[in-house]
Amino acid sequence: MPTIHDYLRWRGDLTFDERPFNEVDNLALSALAYLDFTGIVPAEGQDATISLAQACTQLLAQAGDDVSAFVRSLAKIDEEFVRLLMMSDRFGDALLHSYADEVDKQQALQFAAVQVDLPHAGTYVAFRGTDNTIVGWRENFMLSFTVTEAQRKAARYLHRSLERTAANGQAFYVGGHSKGGTLAEYALRSCSDEEVELVTRAYSNDGPGMARAVIAAHGSAPQQVLSDKICRIVPAYSVIGMLFARDDEPRTIVQSNESGIAQHDLTTWQVTHDSLVRAPGLQRDCRLLNQVIAQWMHEIPLEERAQVTKQIFDALEAGGATSLNQIVTSPESLQPVLHALGKTDDKTREVALSLVQCAVGSSVEAVRTAARRVLAKGTSNLATLPRR
Repeated sequence: MPTIHDYLRWRGDLTFDERPFNEVDNLALSALAYLDFTGIVPAEGQDATISLAQACTQLLAQAGDDVSAFVRSLAKIDEEFVRLLMMSDRFGDALLHSYADEVDKQQALQFAAVQVDLPHAGTYVAFRGTDNTIVGWRENFMLSFTVTEAQRKAARYLHRSLERTAANGQAFYVGGHSKGGTLAEYALRSCSDEEVELVTRAYSNDGPGMARAVIAAHGSAPQQVLSDKICRIVPAYSVIGMLFARDDEPRTIVQSNESGIAQHDLTTWQVTHDSLVRAPGLQRDCRLLNQVIAQWMHEIPLEERAQVTKQIFDALEAGGATSLNQIVTSPESLQPVLHALGKTDDKTREVALSLVQCAVGSSVEAVRTAARRVLAKGTSNLATLPRR
């Protein structure tokens, strides 16, 4: 089924004057945020811009035939996507500026953003998300008990962007994928009533929500106003985007060409000429996994979540793996992880194994059974562990 690449082929020759901004355009710009434009796109404070076509041309010149070194995501953002974007009449003349890209491991901070001024269509502020690394998952779970430094930076960035563009009277969009969607939502929640009125729409593309207790302590805009502004989009198998989800927050559920956690990749989502293809609902195995995580979070008091989150992710990193996939594909990584999890309580262990299941793409019970065998036998014979 068609994806974002096909959309750029179909609609690339149509300007925003001919066809208005839509949810697939939002997807393309959220993907754009994953490209590393350091030294190419002018940073905040520099009174300069560069066209999207020029920026992508320079990036391709540095990358050669492989842009993977410039892609800060596990999403399948490739040379074809970059070329289709830059060569399109729809996006090529867009102006990029105010680029930010900060990483601070001591603060558990990863923040990146870019402002895109679209020809005759307004502004889109794109926040970068994270990949499927263990560090990224740790940051997602931190949303259950605190506001992260990246969220604070996103709020300040959006405030400055609104100041830069408020006078032009054009449409203003903000969004991102994965954590980028969460940054967009938090930044909007932190706006004053007057600033919220300037925002046309905020897009959270499979971005985690925020714990209710954290929301209550932060953000100022009225809930009803926010509900009218925020568009939450998730694939039919959504785990990351359903973290801390609330029943009173509507979500658009869309089809993907992949299965399991691989549906988190925004380049796999199915598109039409001007929209995303709707799915009838979340898949059953996805709902079961989300229930495990939601119940676990519900049972842990807010003041204890930081310590429990630390236990989970310290255990997952015990074998030196940096991603969930590495845990299950390397006996050297899995063995110390399982022994570390053996020292935690049953519920914490269940959530950790459920997260590993996301990468394995098999049933939670199958992963749990294989793990029990390893823990019981104290052996590195992992033949029974399901593989991707």
